[in-house]
Amino acid sequence: MGALGFRRLVDADLDDLVRWMAADHAKPWFDDEPRSVEGARRLYAAELAGTSATRKWVVELAGLAIGYVQDYPVVAYDDYAVRVNDPDAIAFDYLIGDPMFVGKGVGTRMIRAFCAEVLCRDYPYAPRFVASPDVRNGRSIRVLEKCGFVQGLWIHPESVSHPEVVCTARRELFE
Repeated sequence: MGALGFRRLVDADLDDLVRWMAADHAKPWFDDEPRSVEGARRLYAAELAGTSATRKWVVELAGLAIGYVQDYPVVAYDDYAVRVNDPDAIAFDYLIGDPMFVGKGVGTRMIRAFCAEVLCRDYPYAPRFVASPDVRNGRSIRVLEKCGFVQGLWIHPESVSHPEVVCTARRELFE
């Protein structure tokens, strides 16, 4: 199927990002995200400038942009850190944007590769990685479980409309 790669998101990627988040398979999980490039540019200005604790990445498969991942230290966001109760962990969110690649094992490959190639490299002292999908997003939860993540706490951050389940994996799974 081709090699997966990760590169930092730049302004020229915002059109893809907005389109991906509005796609039918993704919209329920990204309903509060911007629906225009200008809105995304405003909302993600700090990430684009490199001044945010959150880093955004474009996922490429054989050189084709197919999705997005973001990572951040749990401790960087007070509300999230208190709810997750794992300040040493690194959190990430993800999306296969191109519907052509949904349900084909790409998500599992993407998460494994991102944890191994990006998170282990860039956060050498992080003992755990966490993702917290919407509890209704069974597909996402199954992908995380295939990668060795274990479901834990249900949380309800102020920024989302439905509870999320904190899924945790030890970094050793990816080293």
